[in-house]
Amino acid sequence: MAAFSEAVDILEAELGRVLDGFRRVTDDQWSAATHLEPLDASLPHWTVFELAGHLDISIGLTRMLIADPQDGQPGRDRVSFFIFPRSEVAPVVYEYAYTMVKGKAPSDMVGVLEETFGKTVEESRATAPDAIGPGYYALMRLDEFVASRILEAVVHGLDLTDALGWEPAATPDGIAFTAEILDELLARRTVAGRPADLRDDLTWIRAASGRGLDHPDPRLPLIG
Repeated sequence: MAAFSEAVDILEAELGRVLDGFRRVTDDQWSAATHLEPLDASLPHWTVFELAGHLDISIGLTRMLIADPQDGQPGRDRVSFFIFPRSEVAPVVYEYAYTMVKGKAPSDMVGVLEETFGKTVEESRATAPDAIGPGYYALMRLDEFVASRILEAVVHGLDLTDALGWEPAATPDGIAFTAEILDELLARRTVAGRPADLRDDLTWIRAASGRGLDHPDPRLPLIG
């Protein structure tokens, strides 16, 4: 695994790619539907607007961890963060994206994400990697939480580019880092070893995260 300083660099690069994508979004594209399937099939898909809201809170959680240092035993790491009962968590996450954009206009979101992404990287660099704080489900070390945000940036970056018919924009380092987390997640949740036809890391990420690639392996997808 990468050293903390390297992980922060990778996160900064990924967030930069995601932000560049949102800067390209035209007025009429903010209402484009993502391909994410809500747990409740009767609900509408997030649009690009709600996706921006989700990224604001998802990445911004890093700042909340830094702002609330605590003594205690970390209960999650970069991999176990993504082990949760989807039936309980997905509805909350779905609704919170709408909460984050309430009262905002699509034109506001680039500035919102610029601040959240920039402050997240700046404050992470200024904080010790072994700092402990709230990591949504449990206490986490900052270095582990930052690593988990790389996966968030890569996977939701795919949500953005897929929704708009663009080519993926993730960096090679971000893709490799995310694929490594998903390899370990597979090993912890079921039987280790990705399917032989998913050796390409980006293809593996799509199958493991349910992003545009349905795979017959019953272990997949790992996250939704």
